[in-house]
Amino acid sequence: MNPFRAAIAVARKDLVSEWRTREMVPALAQFVVLALLIGNFGFQIDSRNAPSIAPGILWLALVFAGLIAFGRTFAAEREQSSLEAMLMTPASPVAIFAGKAIAASVLLILCEVVMLPALSLFFGTPFSGDLVIAVLLATIGMASLGCLFAAIVARVRARELLLPLLTLPLWIPFIVAGGQAVQSAMGLPGSYDQAIGLLIDFDILFVVLTSLAARFVLDE
Repeated sequence: MNPFRAAIAVARKDLVSEWRTREMVPALAQFVVLALLIGNFGFQIDSRNAPSIAPGILWLALVFAGLIAFGRTFAAEREQSSLEAMLMTPASPVAIFAGKAIAASVLLILCEVVMLPALSLFFGTPFSGDLVIAVLLATIGMASLGCLFAAIVARVRARELLLPLLTLPLWIPFIVAGGQAVQSAMGLPGSYDQAIGLLIDFDILFVVLTSLAARFVLDE
């Protein structure tokens, strides 16, 4: 079976399920807006310090939204005990993992569609293509790691605790490089091109590593 078609089929299944239930995206969108609103009222924001504070609030909201989204990646299969059935199909474990990661990334990107304009509205920071590119590049690598660890802890009772403990340390490179890129996109000093280059390097590294590891994780 074509791995690409299998991955698209898995992603489509998850996205259609979300479209029917509408459980995840509205909740995540409300969460990120509330997080930005709390950050706006929690700090004394003006035109001088907004570019320094807004990136931190952005990444806090994005990290916690990502933990929620990726934590639910294998929820349906866990509740229905259908992961074993998926693994018995001709689709490879890597294709199943890729489909899951694509679906989770799309859901998180839909939340970012709400979050980035809200960030500009609440903090008065510029909304630009450079900002969008930085966040999207970080989302790719974070999704690959988040989905891998979600698969690892799917059968563990303390999965809600273990997922952040495993995921957050490896998300730090994306937060650091992404934060530098976002700050540069908002007009602060820094090398935007260098930060974007780091994000691309991290994406390639972790997408390859997680794809290799997914075969063993899902087979277990």
